[in-house]
Amino acid sequence: TKAHHVIWWRNGGETNLNNLLPVCTHHHTLIHDHGWQVQLDENRALTITLPDGNVLSTGPPGRAAA
Repeated sequence: TKAHHVIWWRNGGETNLNNLLPVCTHHHTLIHDHGWQVQLDENRALTITLPDGNVLSTGPPGRAAA
């Protein structure tokens, strides 16, 4: 597992929990070398934009409905 800077460190992204996303080595390579873009909103909902324009998104971890 790697800690990916959502706002890249070289672009001024801070090294803090609000700007870090744990990703495996494979997906870290896709982000840095193959044009995947990741965004986290204020609730840590994740949006991934693939190079072909497809968008994947998820909300933050939460409780299952009772």
